[in-house]
Amino acid sequence: MQKELTLDTVETLVPSVVFAEGGVEDVVSKLEAYVRALPLDATTEKGRKHIKSVAYDVARSKTALDNMGKEVQESAKAIVDRVNADRRVVKSRLDTLRDEVKAPVVEFEQREAARVEGHQIAIRDIEALARFDFAPDEETVSARQAELARLYARDFEEFKERAKVAFEQSGVNLSAHAEAAKARRIQQEEADRKATLAAEEERKRLEAERIAREKRIAQEAAERSRIQAEQAAQAERERLEREAHAAAERERAAAHAMKEAQARAEREKIAAARRAEEEKERAVQAERERVALEKRQQEAEAKRRAADKDHKSAVNNEALKALVAAGMPEDLGKAVIKAIALGKVPHVSINY
Repeated sequence: MQKELTLDTVETLVPSVVFAEGGVEDVVSKLEAYVRALPLDATTEKGRKHIKSVAYDVARSKTALDNMGKEVQESAKAIVDRVNADRRVVKSRLDTLRDEVKAPVVEFEQREAARVEGHQIAIRDIEALARFDFAPDEETVSARQAELARLYARDFEEFKERAKVAFEQSGVNLSAHAEAAKARRIQQEEADRKATLAAEEERKRLEAERIAREKRIAQEAAERSRIQAEQAAQAERERLEREAHAAAERERAAAHAMKEAQARAEREKIAAARRAEEEKERAVQAERERVALEKRQQEAEAKRRAADKDHKSAVNNEALKALVAAGMPEDLGKAVIKAIALGKVPHVSINY
């Protein structure tokens, strides 16, 4: 850059040189030194015009330098835009080339990961087959055993030993569940058989008692009616005999009266027999209603006991799930719940 710089020579400067590192500071410093060294006199008309002319030239120099800066900026921006575009090409093309080169490895690793995950999922499925959240029946356990055999038939490759351990453990557990399910079924069938026999025996006993009661009530009613009729007839005969002895002269009238009395006595006897029969029927009906009421009460009580049993079983199963979830073996959990339910564990109870 030239050593001497005036306001008149600013426009001759090269923009790239001015806006090189340290260039602006050099130019502005020289202009400041040049302008401040000028003899300026504001006391005369000519001096004031000279000052205004210098200020105008300073403003023109500022505009010229600013325009140079814009020119350099636009040139630099074009270079930056071109470089950025080239960078994008580099990134896109070389990323594509990298992915193209790496694709066989990625595909292999994905296939390998899928293969390993498939083996691991199958092993987890084998292990899960022996886990139950409920007491399974024989059909459920048998289906699990068939599924276990199907899963184990696959080729586990390097996971073969691990799969074998899982298969053997699940097989042992399923066999234990099968035995337990069979024992539960046999126990339930025996309990149902005994309950059916007991219910039938109870029904026969109640029926026999009902028939005996009805027969006894009918006999007692018939006996009362017979005694009442005999007593009425005896009383009438005695009355007639007393009248016959007291009024022999009225023998014909007494005979007629006796016939009337006998007819009345017969009617009363018939009426008494009818009343006895009606009383018998009422007694039998009352007994039937009592038996029906007693049967309804027994059925309601049986339903209540069954509901209570189901409720306690549900509560016990929930407690068992919690104990198993806490890490306790299922068989031990059942034993603990049974001991608590029977009151054999002090200070511990189950809230039904």
